[in-house]
Amino acid sequence: MLDTRSLRHFVAVAQELHFGRAARRLNISQPPLSISIRQLEERMGAALFVRNQRSVELTPAGRVLLNKALLILEELENAASATQAAAKGYHGVLRIGYTAASAYEAVPKVIAAFQQRFPRVELVLLEMVSTEQVVALRQQRIDLGVLRPVPIKAPLRSHCLLRESLVMAVPQSHPLALHDRIALADCDGVPFIGFDLRNAPYFNSMVEEILHHARVAPRFVQRATQTHAVVAMVAAGLGVALVPETCARIRMENLVFKPLRSHLRWDPKCTSAGTGNQTPR
Repeated sequence: MLDTRSLRHFVAVAQELHFGRAARRLNISQPPLSISIRQLEERMGAALFVRNQRSVELTPAGRVLLNKALLILEELENAASATQAAAKGYHGVLRIGYTAASAYEAVPKVIAAFQQRFPRVELVLLEMVSTEQVVALRQQRIDLGVLRPVPIKAPLRSHCLLRESLVMAVPQSHPLALHDRIALADCDGVPFIGFDLRNAPYFNSMVEEILHHARVAPRFVQRATQTHAVVAMVAAGLGVALVPETCARIRMENLVFKPLRSHLRWDPKCTSAGTGNQTPR
C-alpha cells in the first residue's frame, strides 16, 4: 500500500504545509505532487490534509502517518548505510576467541584499538584454549582467534602478535624466591606444576622440551590447562612453574615471578591470531 516515493511526497507537504514549497523542495512541479498525495489518500482510505485557498493543515490521520513515515524513512536510510558499512567491514558482529593468558596484555590492547577504529562493530569475546579455537575457526563459530602457536592449516592463516619470555613462578615462601634470577639447574628434583598434555599441548611440550635440554628432571606434582590455574597452584605452595612473563600481572598472596638466567638458550614463541576464511558476520 505504501511506497517510499509517496511517503517522501507526503512528508514534504506535511512539513512545509504548502504544496508549492513542497514541490520546489522535491524538485518536481506542483500538479504531480497533488496527484501523488490524492492517490496516497485513496490508498489509505483517509484524508491526510485539510485544504483551502489560504492554508494546508494535517488531519488527525495525517499526523499519525507523519510520525510513522518519518520512522520508516529513517529506518530505510539506516538500512542503506548499515549495509554499505557492513560491505566495507565497518559494521556487524566479530566473534573473537582468546586464551586466558592473552587477556592480560594482548587482547585488551587489540580490542581497545579496534573499537576506536570500528565503533559500530559488535565484539563477542569467547575464552577458549588454543586447540578449541582452531576447531571453532574451522566450524566458523568464531571469526578470529588469539592463541598460542598450534598447527594451522589452510584455509586458516596466522600472524604473530607478540613474543614474550618465560619466567619462573615461585611461592614466596620457597628458597628459590630469594634468588634475583633462577637457573633451570636449580629446579632439578623440585616439585613442579606442569601443563595438561591434552588441553594445553603447546605449553606442555615447550616446558618439557626446555627442561629436557637443560638436563633438568623436575618432579611434576600437578598439571593444569590455563596459566592462571598453574600460578594459583604455585601460590598454594605446591611447586614452581615456567609461565609466560605476562602472568606477572597476576597478583596473589605467596606468589612471586623471577626471571631466568640470561644464558638460557630459548627462542620465545609467538602469540598468534588465527583467522577463518570467511568475512565476519
